[in-house]
Amino acid sequence: MLPKFKKLSLEKQLFLSFFSVSACLLVLSLGISLFYNVNRRKAEIDSLISGVAAYAASMDQVIHMLDSGYPDRETAAALDGLHENFPDLNVIAIYDRNLLRFYHTTRRESGESLINGEEQAVLSGSGPYITTGIGTHGTQRRAFHAVVGNDGAISGFVMASAFSTYIAGQSRQILSVYAAVLAVMLVISLLLSHGTVRLLRSSLMGYHPQELLKLYLRQDTVLNAMEEGILASDLTGTVVFANQPARALFPPGEEPLGQPIGRLFPATRAQEILKTGSPVMGQGCSLSGHPLICSEIPIGNLPKIQGVLTILNDRYEVETLSDELSGARSMLDTLRAFNHEFLNKLHVILGYLQTGQTQQAITFITNSSLVSSQAIRQTADCLRVHQICALVVGKMMHAAELGILLTVSPDSRCMGKDLVMDVGDCVTLVGNLLENAIEELHGSKKEIREITLGIYASTEGTVITCEDTGRGIPAPVLERIFDNGFSTKGEGRGTGLHLVRQIVDRCGGEISIDTEEGEGTCFTLTFTRKEYQ
Repeated sequence: MLPKFKKLSLEKQLFLSFFSVSACLLVLSLGISLFYNVNRRKAEIDSLISGVAAYAASMDQVIHMLDSGYPDRETAAALDGLHENFPDLNVIAIYDRNLLRFYHTTRRESGESLINGEEQAVLSGSGPYITTGIGTHGTQRRAFHAVVGNDGAISGFVMASAFSTYIAGQSRQILSVYAAVLAVMLVISLLLSHGTVRLLRSSLMGYHPQELLKLYLRQDTVLNAMEEGILASDLTGTVVFANQPARALFPPGEEPLGQPIGRLFPATRAQEILKTGSPVMGQGCSLSGHPLICSEIPIGNLPKIQGVLTILNDRYEVETLSDELSGARSMLDTLRAFNHEFLNKLHVILGYLQTGQTQQAITFITNSSLVSSQAIRQTADCLRVHQICALVVGKMMHAAELGILLTVSPDSRCMGKDLVMDVGDCVTLVGNLLENAIEELHGSKKEIREITLGIYASTEGTVITCEDTGRGIPAPVLERIFDNGFSTKGEGRGTGLHLVRQIVDRCGGEISIDTEEGEGTCFTLTFTRKEYQ
């Protein structure tokens, strides 16, 4: 039998297993309940016939009838009414001490009746009792109760009985009800077993176990061959999968499977992701001393998220690749801007020469040499955000036309992922600071006219500095320098620094101004990430 069962398909094995277990449990539970109810029904009938016998024996009419020695129609009518009130009661009979029957519910019995000696105990003064005997109607359950006369002596007895055939009929009725319930429950169990098998098949996406095993082995090979470390945790935060690169990040001998991900990886935001369903991408962290870039993605969608997938990348490798890509793009954008500006300069020089303004052409060429290819390359190396790099190169060209040297501090470092604020806000800040410095130096008659820009972006925050060799800011002007519309350069100005103040306040940053009249000014914008504040 077992070998045949093993040869069946998985679906049939599961179906037969579920149905067999369900059927056994149903039969067992209903059998126990049936046994209890049948016995309870028999006990109820015994209690009924015993109670009726006791009640009839205590009736004054019955006592008077036995004391007088003659049957009484009124007593018979009262006993008939008593019998009619109890459908489960089949016979009530009244006997005197000489076994002369004074009353019987069927009215067919008269004279002396042989009770097989079962009445001797009650006539001898025994208490009420119940026996199983054979009468004219077959096997019966009989309850005996003595009738005590007015003189205190036993004058007869009452027998109340229920036919065993009636009791068996009651048991068959209960059995038929239970059989119907069993049939219905078996049909329901059959449907549930079939539905469970279909649900399991749907959960397995129609695959057989052998196919799932092969698929798992292929996927396991692929995941272990990846360079990224991959951890999968369930709804309780327990790690249920870890590929080989992820295992290599933990100390030797430490098994991540079955461990809480919060203990293995304190920087995880798995619980937050399970609640919100939003992934967390490109988060800087460390694990066992390894600097990593972590991305955590929910497995599934709300409200049916099954867990969290954690992808761990070596930070050095990611940053190296990012530097290469960002540097190439920044260099390309810079070259495009440089080419555009170079053509514009050639056109300006051509215009000076054609109009005979040779000296102006010489001055323009001299100023243009302030922006060298080396400065362009340095800018592209330091500023890896192409929008910011292109802006700064354009400002360099514009400043050079005015005889102003604009350079980027060599220790500057700016990558998009490290910026605290939006790239557009950073472009606005840098553009307004540089334009303000260029306008200041353009109106200055100092021999040295230089601007130095510094952008320092890291995981802790972002610092932007803009230093010029201008005339400095007088104290009265410094107090109102960020007011909207305030400017020392004429009407319709005074918007740039006010916009700078708005962005800094919105991003939670700080502005400091270091200025000295006749020497120059340095603006410093500081933005600190919330977790480092």
